[in-house]
Amino acid sequence: MEESDLKLTGSDKTNFLETAKWGKFLSIVGFIMSGFIVLGGLTFAGGAFSDLYPGIGGGIGIFYVLFALIYVFPSLYLYRFSTQIKSGIHNGDQQLCSEAYNNLRRLFLFMGVLMIVTLSLYVLIILFALMGGLMGGML
Repeated sequence: MEESDLKLTGSDKTNFLETAKWGKFLSIVGFIMSGFIVLGGLTFAGGAFSDLYPGIGGGIGIFYVLFALIYVFPSLYLYRFSTQIKSGIHNGDQQLCSEAYNNLRRLFLFMGVLMIVTLSLYVLIILFALMGGLMGGML
């Protein structure tokens, strides 16, 4: 890729600063939601629902905690992007803006891989459901 001296216009800076505000808000909400998911997972794992779900509460709790851990990463990348791009624009620091873009790239990469994994799991679930239905119909 060829290096160029790309300049940001005033409206570009305004758009990035507005994006940074919303990105920071969404990332903080993401961190808070991760905390609530962990609390929910610990509630299941701690046996609070052992009467309702005997034997599977711990498994559900572990699933919730793992889900919260996965949910933290996009929030972290978005938070880093938001704080770095705001600081980079205000200070005219090209290096900080480059780090912000790298965190935005990581966010999209993470979300893309997560989407591929999710869609693959959906396909597998549908295939197993169809196979189970066919097997059940043969009996």
